[in-house]
Amino acid sequence: MSQLVTFAINTKGTAMAQSMTDARGFKIHMDEPADLGGDDKAPSPLDMILAAHGACLNYMLFFIAKELDIDLKGTDISISASLDPGKFAGTDRSVRAGYQAFDVTIEVDTDASPEALKNLQQEVEARCPVSNNIGDATPINITLQSA
Repeated sequence: MSQLVTFAINTKGTAMAQSMTDARGFKIHMDEPADLGGDDKAPSPLDMILAAHGACLNYMLFFIAKELDIDLKGTDISISASLDPGKFAGTDRSVRAGYQAFDVTIEVDTDASPEALKNLQQEVEARCPVSNNIGDATPINITLQSA
């Protein structure tokens, strides 16, 4: 087994829909659309999940293409996902709180053969950490305490 690498962030909430996250010294502001109580001045946490997935897929495509000696010049990744707001709104506890499914379309700028692209796709699907966190249950341990 390889040595574990730990990532950590700190998020401070300034209102119901606004938060500021510190990630390795980078500040990430998040907000919600107006119809969800926000000011719509920044991406929502759900937008950020999609963005993180797209960025991770891009990284893995280039990383693995290099391993496979595929000349990858660029990617264009589109991701969409839908959710039923009933659970987080508290109106329908029978539905899933998160996205129902992710639909990912990736266009790659390469001259690689169809067989090489199939192999690249299989490796990316198997090795993308964000895909793994989204697609497979990851234990979450929450401690709630007063300041």
